[in-house]
Amino acid sequence: GTPRPPFDDLINRLVSLSAIDNSAKRPAIVSVDIPSGWHVEEGDINGGGFKPDMLVSLTAPKLCAKKFTGPHHFLGGRFVPPPIVSKYKLHLPPYPGTSMCVRIGKAPSVDISSLRENYISPELLENQVMPDPFDQFVRWFDEAVTAGLREPNAMALTTADKEGKPSSRMVLLKGVDKQGFVWYTNYGSQKAHDLSENPNAALLFYWNEMNRQVRVEGSVQKVPEEESEKYFHSRPRGSQLGAIVSKQSTIIPGREVLQQAYKELEQKYSDGSVIPKPDYWGGYRLTPKLFEFWQGQQSRLHDRLQYSLREVDRSTVWHIERLSP
Repeated sequence: GTPRPPFDDLINRLVSLSAIDNSAKRPAIVSVDIPSGWHVEEGDINGGGFKPDMLVSLTAPKLCAKKFTGPHHFLGGRFVPPPIVSKYKLHLPPYPGTSMCVRIGKAPSVDISSLRENYISPELLENQVMPDPFDQFVRWFDEAVTAGLREPNAMALTTADKEGKPSSRMVLLKGVDKQGFVWYTNYGSQKAHDLSENPNAALLFYWNEMNRQVRVEGSVQKVPEEESEKYFHSRPRGSQLGAIVSKQSTIIPGREVLQQAYKELEQKYSDGSVIPKPDYWGGYRLTPKLFEFWQGQQSRLHDRLQYSLREVDRSTVWHIERLSP
């Protein structure tokens, strides 16, 4: 309906903001569900109402959302219970990942070459780091955990086959000590095939929120079978079943094949009996030969401290050097 005082004056002020030249800076206007002054079905009937830059539809959008012409419309359709979706025959778009919202319409164009961040971080100095790179890694890892970073143990694993053809993927670190970095996977996977031909590999941890990354290079070996067995049975039962179902990196006709196999195994072990670890699943350990700790800095003058193994007086020690950014 027609806005009443004092809301009519507020809406007029918002309308005046919309009239400001786009080249001038002005606050963005965000409306939730229905822009004030709009008709719930017909929208801005006389065309003189304010035009928000963003519309947030908390559940299913109201009919007036069809009249919205701003650049951003976020739809929280995951809040809509399935019975409501069915009853009113709602057609909600797919939602990316675990996001509660989805962008409706084409995303704004971006000049990729102009995307950059000016990092602001404390300096990483040689006299401040631990002499042992494992200790330095644990310090940074603990700080990432304390900072609340999501999956700080996520790492890029790069392998190469006997011809030197590289491949990379994200895996999760499941253990670290002075012997190396441990993760678990399918022994029939692409990475396992690469490692069987070429044991050299590299890990990369990237903690964006802290402007930090750590590179680790070394050689890889399988962990003892009893170590893989122990970890396998510490996993949730669903993950254990998933490890059996997946013949990783092989071609399958569709997702329903996985779902059917999982359902059958779930029924088979529904009595709570022990799920046996498959022979084709287990762990790897990368034994480091080199570490690099990177701290982003202003003007691209990043800090890079490299640890490498050296022979000194018949002993192997870690040597620290600064690399140019």
